[in-house]
Amino acid sequence: MRRAWMIGATAVLVAGLAAPAQAAERPWRTSGPPGGLWPESGLTEVTASGPQDIWAAGFEGHSCVDWSWPGMGAGSVCSSNAVVRKWNGSSWENRNPPGVWNLEIQDIDASAPGNVWVSASKAGQAYLARWDGSAWTQIALPESCKTATYLQLEAVDGGVWAVNGCLARWRNGSWTTYDMDAYLHRVHAVSDTDVWADGSGLGPFGPAIAHWDGAQWSDGDVPDGYNALLTAGPGGVLVSGQGKTELMLRGGGAWRAIPVPPSAYLGYRFGDDGSLWTGSDPAQPGALLYRFDGQAWQSSPMPAQTGTGSRNRGGFDLGTVPGTNGGMVAVGTAQGGGPLTMTNMP
Repeated sequence: MRRAWMIGATAVLVAGLAAPAQAAERPWRTSGPPGGLWPESGLTEVTASGPQDIWAAGFEGHSCVDWSWPGMGAGSVCSSNAVVRKWNGSSWENRNPPGVWNLEIQDIDASAPGNVWVSASKAGQAYLARWDGSAWTQIALPESCKTATYLQLEAVDGGVWAVNGCLARWRNGSWTTYDMDAYLHRVHAVSDTDVWADGSGLGPFGPAIAHWDGAQWSDGDVPDGYNALLTAGPGGVLVSGQGKTELMLRGGGAWRAIPVPPSAYLGYRFGDDGSLWTGSDPAQPGALLYRFDGQAWQSSPMPAQTGTGSRNRGGFDLGTVPGTNGGMVAVGTAQGGGPLTMTNMP
């Protein structure tokens, strides 16, 4: 029996994993990144609601000031400006949100061209803004999330889930917050009524997985010994467990064991065709992307090695492109600095 997680709410699957053969035959390539960025720039986050609605976020103008103080040692203070760009199918458009000066992007997610969200941090405070298809609006956060400067987002149903310690849902112009007996820090959606989150339980302390069924949050019903949520999306739900030699994948309402990939440095992402993706360290020579085809992990060479600028700041993210039958996109920081984009779409 699942224990209810929702102490109080305050107002303020695709079956199977067998991917089509054509997805395996698509080679990865570099593509034209956004131009015109200031020096010391790069990309760190990517999301898409379709092939003409791909969003990349990152930074530009990254600079640091070194300091020293008698008796206090030395250090440096760094800052940069936020960058948000939208690919419309033929070119990149500037879609910077308001207040980009000294704003550090943490996450970006889109469920539709008119429901794009970006979270960031600025001066020790959390920042959230929504693109409604024509303009950005900065959204005031509920009190419990105002100091959660690393908010993770999952855009669903014309709104968004925001999580990192706090847990809140914005829908129809207002927030609902949820008191949990766990510190949740990531959230993933299979659908609007099948949402998963993970973090640490507060009593007793330990890994925690929570599930939203459209009405309330409860303990996630996962196989025994599996307590780490890796991802959830159109292909189902993926979990792991300490000491386990296989992963468990839920698709079509049932769990089954699948092999562990050669490397999962990049974390996991589902493609819109149900394929499952991860990869090795993109900053290392010979980096590979791995795709699970339903039976085994297939590898593809990563077309470019990532790096950092002179200020040693980089970034990388991998995302699905809905409506492309397995198309994926990746963004990062090129060797020596500057934006980098890669894709397996034609």
